[in-house]
Amino acid sequence: MKKLVMIFVLSLASSFAFSQNSASISSNQLKTGKAEGVYEFSVPESITAEKVDAVKGYYKDYFSVAFNEATDKLKVTLIKNEEPNLNVVNRLLVALDLRMIAVDGQEMTFQDMKDKYLK
Repeated sequence: MKKLVMIFVLSLASSFAFSQNSASISSNQLKTGKAEGVYEFSVPESITAEKVDAVKGYYKDYFSVAFNEATDKLKVTLIKNEEPNLNVVNRLLVALDLRMIAVDGQEMTFQDMKDKYLK
């Protein structure tokens, strides 16, 4: 019985340790972003300015990134409002360990978000 309890506790602890963070954005913001090439994601408090600064330089040929740590808003402005640049936004989010996007409360992958709202 002790072993079963210990296994349960360890599995529960590991699920919390490896939980995924998600960014969020509204469908209206996606509609505006599609037209203007500017996307503003709300991100968890675990995302810091240092984390954003460490990865944003890799993507400067595709978009600029502004992060407001006080409001936890990550603003991505595409250099050219084209699909290849939008695809690279996913790389930025993954680099920040944001693998899921919540759109109007519904969690989905970046690809699903793109297919549903940005095609």
